Amino acid sequence: MKITITGSLGNISKALTMQLVKQGHDVRVISSNAAKAGDIQQLQATPLIGSVEDYDFVKNAFAGSDAVYCMIPPNFSVPNYNAFTVTVGKNYAKAIQENDIKYVVNLSSSGSPLAGTAPLTNYQNLETWLNELPSVNVLHLRPGGFYSNFFGSIGLIKYQGIIGNNFGEESNLFMSHPEDIAEAAATALSSLSFTGKNILYIVSDKKNGRQIAQILGAAIGKPELPWIQFPDEQLLQALLQNNFSKEAAQHYIVDMGIAIREGLLEKHYEENKHPVFGKRSFTEFAALFARVYAG
Repeated sequence: MKITITGSLGNISKALTMQLVKQGHDVRVISSNAAKAGDIQQLQATPLIGSVEDYDFVKNAFAGSDAVYCMIPPNFSVPNYNAFTVTVGKNYAKAIQENDIKYVVNLSSSGSPLAGTAPLTNYQNLETWLNELPSVNVLHLRPGGFYSNFFGSIGLIKYQGIIGNNFGEESNLFMSHPEDIAEAAATALSSLSFTGKNILYIVSDKKNGRQIAQILGAAIGKPELPWIQFPDEQLLQALLQNNFSKEAAQHYIVDMGIAIREGLLEKHYEENKHPVFGKRSFTEFAALFARVYAG
């Protein structure tokens, strides 16, 4: 089959591309970075270089596809991330419709079902535009927080000896290994056995803040590593210093932390009746984290 992948060679899209190529599919990978073309070709996939904000590019990139994998690039530095998200989501939906593509795997978010309600009032539901396509079969993947996000805490651990977020050590975090997400996407794209609009949660593990600190601390030789709850404003300012736009930092990081802190995400996971996939434990990831930490 001819399958088009968005997301360049990110944590999920690279692993997904490798799996689909190995299975014998004709894989095309969209990237905004021309420097990635060679790396994509090395994976025996076809690079498509352009911007997903450009509708004509997206339409041409999707043309002839039997199925597509959609994700909104996490360009958290753009000043108006919500507008960016809407533009890209609508481009995907329109290109899918005009190319008469019947199968889509969409990387959604655990926040999507709570989008528009406090505290995620300004969070975008990444499923909206695809759900409006009446004759398209869609599988929405709803992952928890990526394990790989913790790589962003390495500096904090090294220089301040702490790890944390704006939720406390007793708050539970539903997490996903990027390779679990890629495996679920590859399975769906290879079989095309889904019909209508479907949801699959990707939950590789569930741990609270204290457990996360203990597991990562043990892996890097810092068994007393504490989990610290940061004030919302302190977290916001730290994100701004790391080149997040204020809108993206507030609505997609700080507000999500508040939802975790208030138990809203945990309540939703407990109440959902959808299938769940995930098998790579957080302890397994900690071994990789230790290698990256060591440099």
